[in-house]
Amino acid sequence: MTATLEHPSPSTRALVVAAVVPILVIGVVVSAVLVLVAGVLGLLAGLVVTAVVALLRARSLSRGVRTQVLGALSPRPASPDTDARLVNLVDGLSATSGVPVPDLFVLDDPGANMLLVGESPDAPALVVTTGLLGALDRIQLEGVVARAFAELRAGGLPASSVAVNAVARPQAALARGGAGALTFRPVSGLLAAGYSAVAGSDRDILLDRAAVALTRYPPGLLAALEEIQKVGTTVASAQPSTSHLWMADPGVAVPGMPERSTLELRIEALRLL
Repeated sequence: MTATLEHPSPSTRALVVAAVVPILVIGVVVSAVLVLVAGVLGLLAGLVVTAVVALLRARSLSRGVRTQVLGALSPRPASPDTDARLVNLVDGLSATSGVPVPDLFVLDDPGANMLLVGESPDAPALVVTTGLLGALDRIQLEGVVARAFAELRAGGLPASSVAVNAVARPQAALARGGAGALTFRPVSGLLAAGYSAVAGSDRDILLDRAAVALTRYPPGLLAALEEIQKVGTTVASAQPSTSHLWMADPGVAVPGMPERSTLELRIEALRLL
């Protein structure tokens, strides 16, 4: 059973639409005002500027997300010498899954967690915390890392990464209130729908199932989640807008967005396999 069979990969198109609609709405309002001031020329100028800004916004969504996320975390590149167990596991899972090896990073944090980011399927980055590496044995770590390869193989990572700028950050601005909220309030439903597409409540369970289908050993991931639950998954440098990119709840979330499946629920789901 794989995530691709049960849960089609979300498209970035809906996310781009959700991000661009506020610009179009504001542009139409401004253009209407310019009609009163400068007539037809004002209308044309307003529409042209709106189209240009919307186009630039759409293009910016799929560029630089990985750089932004990694820059906020400041992890170090994984080393074949000091992180041999992780590197070897990733190499083996790459061969098993048929997915190229992602760029590997290690984040010095006691929380047991893992992040996957990449707006392009050709350049994903996998960040593993020292807390995760220290808490799990080889079989357990394989089960967790297999989840990342299951997500890569499912093809939904680009959309999840684009969602950081397209819907998560605007929704966070909406939750904070103020001027930013006025911009995004008219499209709050569109933002929520876009976020749900990449971070639905069943996403974690589906990826867990896809991971054990890859390793063919459910007890490995089951034991890993039990150990992770004991250690905790909070990551000090995690940002709300990137919370859906983590393997488990990093301790921050975008207000008003769907809650993730708890570790307890995920553990019970694995026990039923």
